[in-house]
Amino acid sequence: MTQVLLVGGTGFIGRRCAAMLAAQGVTARILDLPSGLARMDQPSAFELVEGDVTDPESISRASEDCDGIIHLAGIMTLDCARNPVKALDLNIKGSPNVFEAARQRSIPVAYLSSAGVFGPSSAVHPEPLTLYGVTKLAVECIARVYAADHGVPSLGLRPYVVYGPGESSGIAAGPSIAIAASLRREPATIRFSGRVGFVHVDDVARLLAAATTRPMHGATVLTMSGDTRDMAEFTSALEQRTGWSRISVEGPPLRIPAELASDPVPAWLGEHRATTIEAGIDASISALTAPVEA
Repeated sequence: MTQVLLVGGTGFIGRRCAAMLAAQGVTARILDLPSGLARMDQPSAFELVEGDVTDPESISRASEDCDGIIHLAGIMTLDCARNPVKALDLNIKGSPNVFEAARQRSIPVAYLSSAGVFGPSSAVHPEPLTLYGVTKLAVECIARVYAADHGVPSLGLRPYVVYGPGESSGIAAGPSIAIAASLRREPATIRFSGRVGFVHVDDVARLLAAATTRPMHGATVLTMSGDTRDMAEFTSALEQRTGWSRISVEGPPLRIPAELASDPVPAWLGEHRATTIEAGIDASISALTAPVEA
């Protein structure tokens, strides 16, 4: 049976990845800090391993008998700005430990980059204006080096604003928080404005899962813009579906080009279409309101 290691797998995207893998009959081994493992709703559904991305031994041990690694460990934009040293330790220094484990086992890596590698002045050339974007661009470079020097194949994804059901974090969590707040009939504020690419979390999880269960070569990086809309269109679609109007938008646009184009998905990954905000909100509501299995 295929087994995939999810490093930092208890977070917003990691949980959806684990569910995607399980649906394909793939065993998800989740490595995270104790605080993350304690938050797992159904711990018996997955193999849980305590570890830290900055500890090479824990990554190496956890990767035994695995057929691929999904690397999701790291901290988000605001936390990077607040603690630059921690950002470099977790987001950059931890990544070679993941790629070293993949080299030792001769297995592929799928990892999360970010549309934050682009600055506001170019949608083509990466020129990040946040420390978070800098760290993600560095991981892309590490992936290219390991492909060139050691033949470690990889797929990196650069999603814009990822939203959906679950506990998202950082400034980009606004749309996810707004969906959950609307269902609870509570006010919420999305703290950035303008046009952005809305990427449903399951689109990201599906691509990451596909990458670790199919033959992979080289170091591929894909920009994911999802469904590009103005924030007002998102809040309007949310109100239409929930009847809740107390979602506000404030703050400047993100430091990422508004009109960012998605890269074509290679044929070896299968067919993957971007989810519209209407379908994404509907799917999120369905997931948040579904009965909890005993």
